[in-house]
Amino acid sequence: MTGHRPVHQAIGSPAVSAGSLQALLHEALGQIGPSERRFLALVPDDTRKFPVAVLFQFLDSALKGRADQLDAMIAQGTHSPMPTEAKRAWVFGDDDYPNSQVFDHAWDDPDALSKIGVLPLHDQLARFGSNAKHAPLLGFDRDMPIRVNSCLLDYDRLLLVTRVQPHEVAGFAGGAKQIFPGVSGPEMINLLHAIGSLQTNRAIHGVMPNPVRALIDDMAENVPVPITSICLVIDDHSDVIHGAFVQMNGWRESVTEAATLSREVNIEYVPQRVQRLIATMPKRADGEWLYPDLWTGAKLVLKTEDAVADGGELVVLAPDLSSISDAHGPLIREIGYHTYAYFLSQPSTWQAANATPIALNGSALVKGEGEMCDGKEVPRIDVRLATAIPPEECARLNLGYENPATVAKEVASALPNVVEHDRLVLPSAGSVLWRYKPGVLGAEN
Repeated sequence: MTGHRPVHQAIGSPAVSAGSLQALLHEALGQIGPSERRFLALVPDDTRKFPVAVLFQFLDSALKGRADQLDAMIAQGTHSPMPTEAKRAWVFGDDDYPNSQVFDHAWDDPDALSKIGVLPLHDQLARFGSNAKHAPLLGFDRDMPIRVNSCLLDYDRLLLVTRVQPHEVAGFAGGAKQIFPGVSGPEMINLLHAIGSLQTNRAIHGVMPNPVRALIDDMAENVPVPITSICLVIDDHSDVIHGAFVQMNGWRESVTEAATLSREVNIEYVPQRVQRLIATMPKRADGEWLYPDLWTGAKLVLKTEDAVADGGELVVLAPDLSSISDAHGPLIREIGYHTYAYFLSQPSTWQAANATPIALNGSALVKGEGEMCDGKEVPRIDVRLATAIPPEECARLNLGYENPATVAKEVASALPNVVEHDRLVLPSAGSVLWRYKPGVLGAEN
């Protein structure tokens, strides 16, 4: 087990400057010994708000003269690969790095994965806790290989370039989550999501410690390559970096310290749960949706669910969005969106489709919490789509529908980000976590 390692940090008031961040990386990476020559940076894809190109430039500068190779891999999990030119621009910006490459993670290609350990069944069940009784039904009934992208083993050091912020499955993103599930095999992706979603989004989102985060951190101990973690805390409204934490040999302490700051920066509170919440999908600078499908766009639900009252409406507004998921769309269309209470009580509804645990999780997290009453599914909230997915398809998916043009007019006439008339309208949702907290100040009418 990794013991305590010093964490180099810069906390800005109000911001960590580019110069301070560059100096921090130079100081920390200056400790690397001369025998380490090949480096792989694991970076997020463009569904995350993160200055990847800036960080890569600073890493290149800090390692200049000591690195024979500095490459990057997109830790995309099961997200669709970015187009080649977009990917290079995301990592390299306008700079030219003739000796550097950018790789995708082929999570579903067994030939691209290497086994680095085994997770025994008894350990898996312990992580499920009180939900262990459901594990065999979901396919977790044997020891599990721990697999990662084989490319990781070709380098002298891994650089985890991460953003720490509240996360619906891991509690907080960042650190070793860049490996598990970022560049791991599908079995680990399934397991982590199953443990987390059975806990429920509201119980784990923005909470540490938790069993998923503990499993991620423990599994990273199996990686036979030294790991440096670089964790940023970024304000979602301004894109300002409020904190940077670098741990030269490890990942646990850097994430813990960054999460403490992230709680202050990335969580907003409302004084009451509302009957109607509208979450508008953000766009990138090029005009494209930040989340290209409902699979990634589920964050609009997951970041706002706790602000909706029992029986309330949560509307996702993304007028041109038509894709469910490139990777999981066919399965989701077959099983629909349902609560875990439904799936666990009626397994034949998804077993016939050979649905994977991650598809079930993706479905249940969007539908939210619920229960079965007299054989009928009763969700806690009513999730509705105001997108280019037509009403008849929404009905087949077991989601509600609202006309996007009508919802857009409602958004345009509303005060943003405050509770008003038992309603909360959130432009550019999906990054800030909104939680209910009694006694906080807010606009109530």
